[in-house]
Amino acid sequence: MLLCSRDTRVIEAVEISAAALGVAVRVAAHPDEIADAWQAASLRLVGVEVAARWESVSPGRAILVGLSVDELARCSAALGLPVIRLPDATGALAGQLRRIAPGVADRGQIIAVLGASGGVGTSTLSVALALHAASRGRRSAVVDLAQGGGGIDLLLGAETEPGLRWGDLARARGEVGQLAATLPSVRGAAVVAQSRDALAPDDAAVHTVLGALAAELDVIFVDAGRQPPPIAPDRLLLVVAADVRGVASARMLADQHGLSPTGMVLRAARHRAIPAQVVSRSLGLECLGVIEEDAAVREAAELGLAPIAGRARRFARSAASVLGRIADA
Repeated sequence: MLLCSRDTRVIEAVEISAAALGVAVRVAAHPDEIADAWQAASLRLVGVEVAARWESVSPGRAILVGLSVDELARCSAALGLPVIRLPDATGALAGQLRRIAPGVADRGQIIAVLGASGGVGTSTLSVALALHAASRGRRSAVVDLAQGGGGIDLLLGAETEPGLRWGDLARARGEVGQLAATLPSVRGAAVVAQSRDALAPDDAAVHTVLGALAAELDVIFVDAGRQPPPIAPDRLLLVVAADVRGVASARMLADQHGLSPTGMVLRAARHRAIPAQVVSRSLGLECLGVIEEDAAVREAAELGLAPIAGRARRFARSAASVLGRIADA
């Protein structure tokens, strides 16, 4: 990958994301260096401080990167290039890097579970999907990015299990090696839980940890809570409450963040829910499953039992059905 930049902040941001995915970066700023590397580059990123001096662009696709919205807009208008603003809150840079990452065909899928509104059970669903995947012989993990959720390990009764939490990984950078074996594990699924007494991870740490897990495992489920994750997932499941406010929230969230979910999971209350086909048609999303309220799931959480255990059989079947609808999971 070629990065044409002199800005140390841009170079650092790109190199951190690239290192997490094992992508080699060649940094060039002099015109001769850029010309030598341009044609062979699998991905070309051009900093605005370099592009501002250009009148045209060499043949081949390139993307502008920078910190200033105004500078990106001016250069994009002049050169006709797409842009990625840094820091990359939308995961667009990670998506481009994942496309050229070595061994990408062998990397595990990252599936994010995002709530369109509060209280729709993204944590419980993420955990259930990871446990079901593990029970089917898939090397799986669940990663907790839901802010203020109290820690996903509590849902599994794994708060005392030994292993690294986000507090230990919150500033992870670059290559971290074999990570899964250092994490708490429940029923064969690795768990990256929030620490209740430490800093939340920054975006670079999320990129690093998810990149490392994708290199080791078959499928990683990310509990994103209500904020889109800072990495472009392979699949994005939107969990939508089956009422008017839930549908409106889903539409607003997708519009505000430019999201293109793979599909939705409908969270329905008993005897008072908008039908799945109506919600699906309204949002233009395939319904991958309907999950109804289940008191047994709440009871299991209070007892520190996995949400697919004990009397939560109805919820377990619904989650298993969702997993079956996700391609390649």
